[in-house]
Amino acid sequence: MAVNLNPSGRQADTGFAAALLAAAGWAFAEAGSYPGASGTYPQVLAVLLAIGAALVMLRSLMRPADPDGPRLFLHAGRFVLGLAVVVAYVVSIDLIGYLLPSLAVAVLVPLLLGYRDLPLTVAVAVGTVATIVLVFYVILGRPLPPDILDPVLAVLR
Repeated sequence: MAVNLNPSGRQADTGFAAALLAAAGWAFAEAGSYPGASGTYPQVLAVLLAIGAALVMLRSLMRPADPDGPRLFLHAGRFVLGLAVVVAYVVSIDLIGYLLPSLAVAVLVPLLLGYRDLPLTVAVAVGTVATIVLVFYVILGRPLPPDILDPVLAVLR
């Protein structure tokens, strides 16, 4: 059996689900080392991730193989650019915080995928990040990672 660098949709779904299952297992084990009951919530999230991954894997394995079906990398350039955006996002969170990189990714990824309704994309991105900020800062009283916008967010506390 030859290694295929451009897997089918079924193979890609199965592989992605396997990676999510591994990540869920790692997150569950890591959260188990948290002191007291602080690991319970992350462990519940890990279990939910594992259930979702198992459902994706089951669905992909039940789907009949289609050798002429669409491949994972229809547009290799977009994939590479998307991967670069994800790497830049992770790096930029450490440098400038969560909010601005999240807004940038929430606008760039749909554009990379071909969605062209920029006003709607920006509105959804701003609304999503604002909801996250309100939930963490106002409802839960928990801080987000250090951010260059912390002086502005201090008003919400």
